[in-house]
Amino acid sequence: MKYSMKITASIMAAVMAVSSVPFCAGAVDFIVVDGTTQTSDVVSATTDKAVQNAVAELYDGCVKLSWAEVPYAGAYAVKICDKDGKVVKSLYVHKKFKAVTVPETVFGVEHNKSADFFACVIALRTGESDNAYTSFYAPETSRFTVPSDMSKFPDYGTAYSISFLVKDGKLLIGWKNPNDFAEDKDLFSVSVEDESGKTVYTTSTKNTYVEASGLKDNKKYKVKIYNKTQSAMADAEYTFVSDMVQNKPGQSGENSYVKKDSVTKLPAPLTVKVKNGDKRATISWSKVDGADAYRIYMYDANSKSYKRKATVKGTKYTIKKLTNGKTYKFKVMPVKYDKMTKTYTAGTASKVVKAVPKAPEKSSKVKSN
Repeated sequence: MKYSMKITASIMAAVMAVSSVPFCAGAVDFIVVDGTTQTSDVVSATTDKAVQNAVAELYDGCVKLSWAEVPYAGAYAVKICDKDGKVVKSLYVHKKFKAVTVPETVFGVEHNKSADFFACVIALRTGESDNAYTSFYAPETSRFTVPSDMSKFPDYGTAYSISFLVKDGKLLIGWKNPNDFAEDKDLFSVSVEDESGKTVYTTSTKNTYVEASGLKDNKKYKVKIYNKTQSAMADAEYTFVSDMVQNKPGQSGENSYVKKDSVTKLPAPLTVKVKNGDKRATISWSKVDGADAYRIYMYDANSKSYKRKATVKGTKYTIKKLTNGKTYKFKVMPVKYDKMTKTYTAGTASKVVKAVPKAPEKSSKVKSN
């Protein structure tokens, strides 16, 4: 996809003349080489990953930019530019990191407006300056839109991909942290409440896992994970079943007990697609071997967490009664059914996909005389 905007060689040369840093081009169909514009295939422009796009994730108050590791890199130079190719921010990151957060104030988006930006990364060798690069590009895949109001996005630092594992009578609770690349680890407060709301377990940790003990079989618990460092809350529910499950009478006693944690966790669907419709969105995904069903989760802005929308056996589901023009976020999780315990074991959730329902376009008929 090419932009309608074109930057002439003379303008580009003028920019390069007054700037001591490489110019980050705000278009897909060219790279800058010694101040002249050349058409190029951005995929093959740099085969050694010396220059690559950064993937943007939007949060309430900041944008996280992440990229692929380059083995020889001694540091990374991150360039953020606006739609006109003007560099609005240059960041320099240590080689051990592959991500950085940028406050929303950097983008200076006007009230009730949104703006497009591009982000690319230069892998610098030890002792090398980004001035050594006379060319780099900002491909279409590096474009991201920053709205004036980012409050609709989740709090930065919210625990995600919360998972559970039962072992030796304890509930192992694990999660991921979007700030896991930081040198100073975030502090989490973890609490477990029973159905009456009574707290039966609580602790604080800088890890992304804990072991909760003293839980009772077949009881439902609410787990709350609060990131104290980033002031972000996440919660999930889990029905506890002890790790030793006895076989039914009459079965072989050779393996009379089965460890629940011996079951391999199902992987996430490789592909998840969205088809937008009128006040609806159809989510489809690739089949996961071993899955008995799939759970569809939709992001809830009020609780700032994903809520289960449905559980289906097929690989397609249509969500209805949506608002046209509104952005919705979904993810799909495969699950496996255990006939002995009559419970589902959750697999790995897919990447988040977005849907924007839209009304069908009205066809215009031309009357003939």
